[in-house]
This record gives sequence, C-alpha cells and structure tokens, in this order.
Amino acid sequence: MPSTHSLALAMNPTPNPPDSSQQRGQRLLFVAGLFAVLLNYPLLAAFDHDGRVAGVPVLYLYVLLTWLLLITLTGWLVRKAG
Repeated sequence: MPSTHSLALAMNPTPNPPDSSQQRGQRLLFVAGLFAVLLNYPLLAAFDHDGRVAGVPVLYLYVLLTWLLLITLTGWLVRKAG
C-alpha cells in the first residue's frame, strides 16, 4: 500500500515553492536582530577604549563598519529576492 506522502506527490508532482516574500521577511528580521545585538552595550563596551586605527577611535570605526555591513547586507538581500 503506498504511503500518503507518495500519494500526495503523485497528485501534485511539483510541491509549492516556499513564499519568497516570507523568506525575505524572515531573513531581514534575522539581520535586524543580528545588528541589534552587534550595536548593543556589551559589544560596544568591548570596543570602547583609547585605541586608535589611523587616527580614528576604535569605537567609531566599529560602529561605522557595522553600519556599512548592515546597509550592504540588507541591500543584497532585497535585490537578491527581487
């Protein structure tokens, strides 16, 4: 006797692809949560010291690079799905 899964595949040989807008929304929500963690107190405190890179304070450089990564990753996810 065939299983219900094989019967379902026989009736509908191509299962519905997952909703790309829902996946995009989930990925963007994950990116927002990731950057909320990266730009929150414990990590900011780790970079808050007197060190400098090319004359720029390490904290400022960390925030700038994290922000640029956020913009780049968000733009890539939106364009990839579209």
